[in-house]
Amino acid sequence: MKKLLTIIIVSLSFLNAQTHIVPEGFSGLSVSFKHDQNVDFFGEGKFLRDSYENGIGFGYIYNGTLGIDLTYGYSLNNKKDEYSFNTTDGESSSEEENFNFVKNFRSENANVGDKAFSFGLTYYLNENQSLFEYNPPINLSLGLRYGTKNYSSDALKFLNQDFYGKFYAIEFGAYKELETDANFFMIPRVKIGISNEKNIFDSMDALNTDEGGSVLNENNDTNSFKVSSTYIEFALPFILNNTSAGQPFIEPSIANKYGTTHLGLRFGFLF
Repeated sequence: MKKLLTIIIVSLSFLNAQTHIVPEGFSGLSVSFKHDQNVDFFGEGKFLRDSYENGIGFGYIYNGTLGIDLTYGYSLNNKKDEYSFNTTDGESSSEEENFNFVKNFRSENANVGDKAFSFGLTYYLNENQSLFEYNPPINLSLGLRYGTKNYSSDALKFLNQDFYGKFYAIEFGAYKELETDANFFMIPRVKIGISNEKNIFDSMDALNTDEGGSVLNENNDTNSFKVSSTYIEFALPFILNNTSAGQPFIEPSIANKYGTTHLGLRFGFLF
């Protein structure tokens, strides 16, 4: 019986990182695309929120035990119908002219774009390694990830603000192959990521503007804040039989990140 291994990695920018699905002891490549949508099961607003995330991943695994991947993604965060800002009398409270530089800025600002690039390294602990005297009931993985982020919005453009960040994450995964009588097999999996990110923006005191908002001069002072968060995802990949173009797979998922629920669908190929 052919055993297979899935690699579990998360990005906490929470871009969904590349997941490799390869045969035991196999060295190979994987390419995938994922889309996930922010949903509201119990709120009073729309079920499908305007927030979404798209990501492209490229991965390689060596001998079924060590994997690396590169992931690029873009997400849009617009999680409320209305936003509030701390403004003084006479100042505009428009969401296009104000920005909340707070830890939960993704939820407290309108239409925040997030471009991210990350690199991941994962080690796989599975039943075929000589570390075990008996076959464990599940397989495990441990990963590290580092990446950078660049944020954008109409408000940031109006304020002439550079807003960017960097992050690292520790990722834990558990998974188990389930064979079927059909032309595919499944690998139910769960992954948990613990992420720490540092976000940097220009000090508001460092920008001198005219009445039209144009920058007259700029100092190099910056402010920053750190955000720690935990991400959890449940997924059920379906890996199909080999084709002339490679071995296709499709993976529905549900995840909680930054306190909101996301439904995802990923598809790709093994080579």
